[in-house]
Amino acid sequence: MKYILCILITLVSPVLILGQKKFNITFVLPDSAHVKKMNFYYYDCIQRSYIPVSATYTNNTATISHSYNTVYAKIFIDYNLGKRRPFMSIVTTEKPASIKLMSPINEGDPFNNATIINAHDCKQEISAMTAYIKEPQERYNQMYDSITPGWVPHDSLAFERLEEAKIAIENKRLEYIRKHSYSYYSFSLFEKFSISTLSPDLLLQQFATIFPARFKNSEEGASVKNYLLNRAILEDKKKALSFTATDIDSNKIILNEIYKKKQVLLVFWGTWCKPCIDEIPLLRAIRKKYPIDQLEIIAIATQSPPEKVRQLIKEQQLDWTHIVNNNSINLLYQVISYPEIYLIDTNGNVKYKKSSYPDINLENLNKTIDIGFRSIKK
Repeated sequence: MKYILCILITLVSPVLILGQKKFNITFVLPDSAHVKKMNFYYYDCIQRSYIPVSATYTNNTATISHSYNTVYAKIFIDYNLGKRRPFMSIVTTEKPASIKLMSPINEGDPFNNATIINAHDCKQEISAMTAYIKEPQERYNQMYDSITPGWVPHDSLAFERLEEAKIAIENKRLEYIRKHSYSYYSFSLFEKFSISTLSPDLLLQQFATIFPARFKNSEEGASVKNYLLNRAILEDKKKALSFTATDIDSNKIILNEIYKKKQVLLVFWGTWCKPCIDEIPLLRAIRKKYPIDQLEIIAIATQSPPEKVRQLIKEQQLDWTHIVNNNSINLLYQVISYPEIYLIDTNGNVKYKKSSYPDINLENLNKTIDIGFRSIKK
């Protein structure tokens, strides 16, 4: 079953720190193109997100500049053509760079004919990697198309077959990365797919052995390693990661102080996420079924206006704790799809993660909460 992945472009604007590296790129377009249809993003390895960056414009020229914390500055540009958004992915350094799109502009791919100075277009590496994993990817697609039309939530065998097919893709991708470990593109690919279904212990071992020191020992390398260490805690040890935060009413929330007393449901959602909104009645039913002294629900809303969250709390009777726009918690729990739910028991063990297995109507979650209550009573 397909999950709805809401890939987010974080709207955080980090404070510039003195001494950080800084990129500067100028984009020159012919008169037939519209420079303000372009959108620009740079990658922040701490936020693990592409962050929008504003441009300054002169005629049909755009210039972007910002500090960066990656080995090389990773820049993503798209061109808004309405229903289509052709894109370019480049890496650059502190040297001033320029991208000149040549006339006539190809409406199918405006970036196809460009003169690039002091930057590198990743198009060839992307194509090579895509070709390398083509066979397992096609097998997965065929399996998905054959299984999903008649799939039922309790068909664990079909789900396991799909998961095995996913692992085959990731193993092939890792094989490609090992063969090209000197390449910054491969290092970036490893970083991107460190969220994969492959074991975090395996990925930590690969990280330590295949990449050169200039990648591993960088700030970006430290971020990748820390992410994998947290994955190992969450997935292998099945342990919760505590945090301290402030809720929407300015109350201090310390997770490990709460789960020592009762089970905790962490709900990651957003006001923009329709599946999250559709799930609200199921969460309300859980709140009604289980007493608050035995189950705490903490909802973490991301990229959601506080006033909109308050409106939904009132309209939908969301009678539980709400934390708004604390991206550090989402990063800590490595949330990549929404809605996401974690259930934590009174020993700090992760007993349930929604994205681990399709859970229609949260039936498995309710059963897991019940088991937790029975063990507490014993």
